[in-house]
Amino acid sequence: MGKIKAINISNFEGENTFYINQAILKKNKGIINDRYYENFKKNYEQVTLIESEKIDNFNMKTRKKIDYKDFRRNIITSGIDLNKTINKRIQINNVILKIHELCQPCRYLQKKLGMNNLVKLLVFKSGVRAEIIKSGEISTYDKIKIK
Repeated sequence: MGKIKAINISNFEGENTFYINQAILKKNKGIINDRYYENFKKNYEQVTLIESEKIDNFNMKTRKKIDYKDFRRNIITSGIDLNKTINKRIQINNVILKIHELCQPCRYLQKKLGMNNLVKLLVFKSGVRAEIIKSGEISTYDKIKIK
């Protein structure tokens, strides 16, 4: 069983992301106060998740100390292999998310972090995209169950 290690949002596009201890997730809308709330192209872009272990491994391999929030994913997890949750549902408290696809690294992140090989190093290790199936509140350290 996994857990939430951190929750991360940004109020406006292009701005730095920041940690919050709790978040309200609304079905078909996203995370309240996040830059993508009611502003996504497809339902599966409402929430992004990434494993802290993959970030830790990336930092170890590159000898960097990039903060979890700087990877620009909403929910940082531990103890769960998110790649194995594709096409499954996960539950955090009363919130239910449907995991739709891998969230591949992008050149925007590569440029923002100033690492020329970031995209190559993070392929298949950059988290997942999810749709909010049931609204609710989540907090740091909440448990994540695969349904």
